[in-house]
Amino acid sequence: MKSLGGFVSGYRDAVNAKPRLTRWLLAGPAALITSVLGMAAMPFWVPAGAGDVNHIVFPILLFPGIWALAFFYACLDESLPRATTVMLGSIFAQGALIASAFIGG
Repeated sequence: MKSLGGFVSGYRDAVNAKPRLTRWLLAGPAALITSVLGMAAMPFWVPAGAGDVNHIVFPILLFPGIWALAFFYACLDESLPRATTVMLGSIFAQGALIASAFIGG
């Protein structure tokens, strides 16, 4: 069984092995998935407004901003393993929030 240090160094080596492909995947599909899941999860963490209209309006209006933030972060971060960890963490966190809403937890 690998130790945590061995896992981290293996993860870092795997991410840094193909930097162009990794950045392309982070800035393309991962940024889109992050923004779509962020938009889908937003009604659960944005406070309700008058008439519950904000549950629909805020995600639609903030979608381009979320996508741009994820895209530029993936392109401009100097540490590729950190960018990959942050993007995957965001995807899993938003996905878990949506899944818990469907499961009822």
